Amino acid sequence: MTSSLDLFLLPLWRQAGKDRPKLPGLYATDAPRRAARGRSGDRFFVYLTMEGNAPLSPKELDALLAQVADMYFKTTGSATAAMRSVAEKLNELLLKRNMNVASRGRQAIGVLALGVMRANHLYLLQSGASQAYLIFADGAKQFYDPSTTGRGLGLSRVPVLHFHQAEMHPGDVLLVSPNPPLTWNTTTLRNLHGLAAGDLYQRLVRRAAGDIEAAMLMAKKGKGGLRLVSPRVNSEPRTKPVEESHPKEATPVRKSGAAARRPMRGQAVSPPPSSPPVSKVSGVSVAPVRVSAEAETSTPAQEPAAARARKAGGAALKTMARAIATTLQQILSAVQTLIRRMLPDESMMSLPSSTMAFGAVAIPLIVVTVAAVVYFQKGRVRYYEDYLAQAQWAVGEAQQFEHASEQRIAWQAALDYLEQAESYRITDDSQTLRNYANVALDSLDMIDRLRFEPIIEGGLPAGVAIRRVVATRENELYMLDSVSGSVFRAVATGSSYQLDPNFTCGPVPGPLIIGPLMDIEALPTGYPNGAALIAMDGNGNLVQCIPGSENQLSYSMLPPSSNWGTPIAFAMDTGDLYILDSFTSSVWVYDGAMEYRDLPHFFFGDQVPPSMQDVIDLTVSDGNLYLLYNDGHLVTSVYAEDSITNPQLFTDTREGYENDAIFAGADFDAIQFAPPPDPSIYLLDEDAHAIYHFTLQMVYKRQYRPLGILFDEPASAFTIGPKHQVFMVVGNQVYSALLP
Repeated sequence: MTSSLDLFLLPLWRQAGKDRPKLPGLYATDAPRRAARGRSGDRFFVYLTMEGNAPLSPKELDALLAQVADMYFKTTGSATAAMRSVAEKLNELLLKRNMNVASRGRQAIGVLALGVMRANHLYLLQSGASQAYLIFADGAKQFYDPSTTGRGLGLSRVPVLHFHQAEMHPGDVLLVSPNPPLTWNTTTLRNLHGLAAGDLYQRLVRRAAGDIEAAMLMAKKGKGGLRLVSPRVNSEPRTKPVEESHPKEATPVRKSGAAARRPMRGQAVSPPPSSPPVSKVSGVSVAPVRVSAEAETSTPAQEPAAARARKAGGAALKTMARAIATTLQQILSAVQTLIRRMLPDESMMSLPSSTMAFGAVAIPLIVVTVAAVVYFQKGRVRYYEDYLAQAQWAVGEAQQFEHASEQRIAWQAALDYLEQAESYRITDDSQTLRNYANVALDSLDMIDRLRFEPIIEGGLPAGVAIRRVVATRENELYMLDSVSGSVFRAVATGSSYQLDPNFTCGPVPGPLIIGPLMDIEALPTGYPNGAALIAMDGNGNLVQCIPGSENQLSYSMLPPSSNWGTPIAFAMDTGDLYILDSFTSSVWVYDGAMEYRDLPHFFFGDQVPPSMQDVIDLTVSDGNLYLLYNDGHLVTSVYAEDSITNPQLFTDTREGYENDAIFAGADFDAIQFAPPPDPSIYLLDEDAHAIYHFTLQMVYKRQYRPLGILFDEPASAFTIGPKHQVFMVVGNQVYSALLP
């Protein structure tokens, strides 16, 4: 039984804000050559953590897991029967150990997650507090039984075990943890399907507060490979601008043999036979796991071969240094003796003992330093040339593939190899090839790279968190700060914008109490009283803000019949206000012709969209309402006596992708309608700094990303200006670019 999936097992271990490269208790392997009947096609992984005051040492844990894997592949019968047998044997070993140390008041409980992939079918066994989440195209599913918490292995002769089964498909992800972050749940995880390895890792880490101990199993289209990968540890953020950057997916390294010389259609590109032994993939380092019994003697934790080579080189240098020091001391002594014999007055050439001692130490160090520089420089050049050759080879393969999905894999493989090459050297050749690969990927995914420039002179004050930005035809920017609940105004002065220190728009203590503002919208040019902006606080009060005036007009709207819950956002359409109150699962419409003085209308009839508390933003176009949920899906609704409400499918026009309720590879955070002459819907992916352009029917048109800038933090707001400009807020700066 063959598999069309390649598997990548990635440890997510963060302590005190630092990523660790190897997660204790995590082990994965293919079947050895001599496996029991029915085991030859299985891929096995286990994650065992120990709770209590008698933990196993790392070496003991590694040895135990290797023993567990060997036991599984020697056991006949069904996969679940073999897994149960292994878990029971492991429980027996831990129970015996606990009984031996019980007299000293010590105990260790095993929390186990044991998985087997047979073809594309996942079998999962759990014991104790182990929790798992399967992220698939249509959502996410949790595997967990809270009644077994604390009842792990080693406590009783009959362990409590739970089995789960699921089919895995390309892009699916399994997360396993003994104590997952509270922010991981089926709602927050369901929108992560289809992300590249590096992007997925960063989003999981960013959404978790504090330490993380988890394992992530990613499924990619392939031929049944299994790889153990590790995060790039202690990497500093890149501050140097690069020409372009792409998220990259993990690319499995192919096994040796005739198949390694040329990839099959749709299979992940692998390095040619001359490749260095380790490659990094989109922020993770890839090292092969054991694929045969003989491979069990490999270095611990699959240490990268490049690192082993450097260690071997260091040992060689030490030996060379000792030899050079001895030789030079002998040469110095011989030269001194020769000179004394040749000259008539030996005392004239006698050297102080301190000078001789200095020379005996300094000269060998100088020579060794020079030798080390030459050694490492030549080694770095060699690795650079090897990885560059692999990147060129992957580019050639990409150019021969016919289907977009195959081409994406090859182009991303080329970028992975270039990332490796440029870790040793950055040259014109590597940069040219990188730009070429990025342009090819951009073409496949319909991405335009825009030259974003910072436009706020001196930036915004430190500590702000801009949640909304709007632009007017008068070359003004209004930015809502969620920290203070106030609005900044900036006016164009040539190519940049200058903050207006006299602008007033924010909370008011009385007589009508205005709390922190929740949302803002620009008013039409020539609005009465000179107001340019309308804002709303969390109590449903409205504020009109007037440039050049220290006063602002505040008034309270008539609350809806059910009263306010928590108004969080609003949108304007032909003067009418559409206010989102997620707490009461409502959208209320105030008539602009009546200056919002009358009671509002309930937008929905009998078809109220489900889970309205998960709606994070809205926009309106000609009475059509678009609701954006926190998992990235949309619901559209038309206002009428019997409103029509439907989940909105995205039409993905990129070759190789399918139409779905969740747009592949994106995590939307904000939505905006752009009026004619090109009426459109724009959506922001904060983490990717990407702005997606759709038609009103949610047909994908383009995607806009920065060119030449790598931001260290997510975007927080965006807007499409009336002069075909796009504005994006990152930190305390606003960046702008012209749309094509």
